[in-house]
Amino acid sequence: MFQPWIEELLSRPGAEAVLFGVIALLLWIYIWSATEVRHSHERQMRRIQDTLYISTTLLGKLTILEHKKYSFSENEQQDLFMAMLACKSASDLSSTLQDQIRDCIKEHDPARLALMHRALERECTALSDELGQDNRTDHWGEAIWTIFRPLAEPAALAATLFLVVDLVFRQRLLDVSVDSWESVLPWLRAVSLMIAIMYGYLLWASLRREPSGTVNKILFLLIALCSLLHLIGPAAPYALGLQLVLFVSGFGFTGTRPRSDRPYVGHTELEPPNEPPTENEVSTARKASAYTGE
Repeated sequence: MFQPWIEELLSRPGAEAVLFGVIALLLWIYIWSATEVRHSHERQMRRIQDTLYISTTLLGKLTILEHKKYSFSENEQQDLFMAMLACKSASDLSSTLQDQIRDCIKEHDPARLALMHRALERECTALSDELGQDNRTDHWGEAIWTIFRPLAEPAALAATLFLVVDLVFRQRLLDVSVDSWESVLPWLRAVSLMIAIMYGYLLWASLRREPSGTVNKILFLLIALCSLLHLIGPAAPYALGLQLVLFVSGFGFTGTRPRSDRPYVGHTELEPPNEPPTENEVSTARKASAYTGE
């Protein structure tokens, strides 16, 4: 399939030097990509450590507040307030928990403190588990993945260069009129394959341990797999059209915020305005007020 233009390309003077230059460029990109992946992982681990260091202070104070039978003194209340302010700078805490902390700073409500305590405990446990996984021995498949993960950048660049050279030679060897439909097909094919390369790169680069972004990854995979339609013949318009349909559909699938990003129970956005509290809310507030002795 590609033998004619490969032979023509290698027959040109200086082709070997260009080929070695491209190989050296791809090797340098792989080394740079591997270094960036390692540094990114190290930065993520440092952020988790800093977040745990900051948030455990607040978690400890909330635990003491929950188990104490008397109210906090003024100094203890000030320490709790400063611990909540410090947690606002923790980069790895979720936006939902940051909203809870912000609301507790604005309004000292025992019920909100109890909700924030449970949410903070869950997130600290999850971050501790993620930090502990970094110290464990990698599984056989994970060890192999650490080698192939940095290949995303050089593979995408090599595929793009290959696609451009193929398009140039196809246009040169195509003996049709410029105004005919057949002359447009190679360009549609090139655009479709370029989209497949881009989303294939995004899928490759987004494969991590956490299951977040599953819908995005499925859309990346489907858009990249549309390039297989080119193997059955001149199906460039259909492949490109299907990719555009999937791209537009992605806005509908990913437009709604996930449940974890929506306002939590007790948030002001969910509280009905000007409605008297129910008996359950009153009893919950009374139980929570026992933490502070109010």
